[in-house]
Amino acid sequence: MRVSREWLLLAGSLVIIAALYNHYIGGHSAYALEIAFLIVGAFIALLSLKGTPAETLQEDGLLIIFLSRFITKRQCATFLPLAGFALILAWSVWKIVVVSDTSLRMNDFIVTLLGLSLVLYYAGPSKLTKQKDFIVLYLIFLAVVFVVIWNLYTIITGESYSRVTTYAEYYFITTPVVFLLRMLGIDANSELDLSGYGLSNIIEYEYQGRLLRLGIGSGCSGLYSSGLFFSAFLAFVLVRYRRLDLHILVALGIGFAVTWVSNILRMVITVIVGSMYGHPALAFVHSYIGILIFLTFITVFWLIIVRWLDRVEFRKGAVPSEEAAPATGQPTESPGTFLPESEH
Repeated sequence: MRVSREWLLLAGSLVIIAALYNHYIGGHSAYALEIAFLIVGAFIALLSLKGTPAETLQEDGLLIIFLSRFITKRQCATFLPLAGFALILAWSVWKIVVVSDTSLRMNDFIVTLLGLSLVLYYAGPSKLTKQKDFIVLYLIFLAVVFVVIWNLYTIITGESYSRVTTYAEYYFITTPVVFLLRMLGIDANSELDLSGYGLSNIIEYEYQGRLLRLGIGSGCSGLYSSGLFFSAFLAFVLVRYRRLDLHILVALGIGFAVTWVSNILRMVITVIVGSMYGHPALAFVHSYIGILIFLTFITVFWLIIVRWLDRVEFRKGAVPSEEAAPATGQPTESPGTFLPESEH
């Protein structure tokens, strides 16, 4: 069976994304599962580096193509490591001196990894430009979503982005979840309270005649999962197709809908289990099953949507992979496409 390298890299990335997703929705009791997913994801991603033929024709990566518009390729080799070090230094100074915050949060890890990816961009073999481009672009988009946009909101409005996530939780997750639960015959109610501290989104449901309250945290708002999906998907299609067009934007929109639906179904299943078997069962599903629901939805979506995009690209005369070519014909290579290079 032929498995192209970008699919292995993507599969590993999706498993890692699932681990991050589970962590940020509040599944902090599932550290062992999250670590296992991180290890498995890293192993699968590393398999994409195996067996790259040395004689493969080298192409400039997207990062070099873009920077070459402003500086020479020789200067890129100096600029990228310096930019990585400067990014880490500037972020550290801003955190310590301006914000006076020495804690390590998700933003700090994203910026640090992005800086290191720029520093090490030229460290690996030049034949791995597609893999390196994917990693750098993925981290850039993560930084834009979780660092730039969220901090700009805080600076401009003067309030924490938690208020945004609170409303997103209630109107995009809590309300649809309660609606579906009632459709399924489960007596559930929602509550939004911004006056106090702690969780402001509550779902109330009954278990053996007792009223139980389930707090919906910021990780359940869908913003985390949407940001993770957006970053991975956009990095993947840019490296694979080297373009953005209407079909890719439509696929991106469908992907956002899929992440939203998977989040809602995860919560519906969680509350149903809680109403049938109590809080311990609910906590188990929340920590260990939610990650599988998210990963299943995203994986199925990705397989379907990328095959559709491949067929679209083939009709345009730009074939991104052998899978897009008719079974009776030979794959056609065109400039600026992401072609598989190995057999497994």
